[in-house]
Amino acid sequence: MKVLLKKVANSLTVAVSVLLVAGFVYVLANSLPLGDFIYSIAFCYLAIAVLNYLVFGTAKLWHKPDELT
Repeated sequence: MKVLLKKVANSLTVAVSVLLVAGFVYVLANSLPLGDFIYSIAFCYLAIAVLNYLVFGTAKLWHKPDELT
């Protein structure tokens, strides 16, 4: 079960990273406030780190492949 949760956490990190790149282009193209966008993305990364801390005892964003066995 923990392996599945680690894979889900890794998937969330990848999804937020894609959102970061796509959202950055969108924010710049539409002249939206960059600070609000950065705050939102930082909150998402913080939420993932807190989830990992609560479940696994370590606040990290990525689990290495050798930890997924």
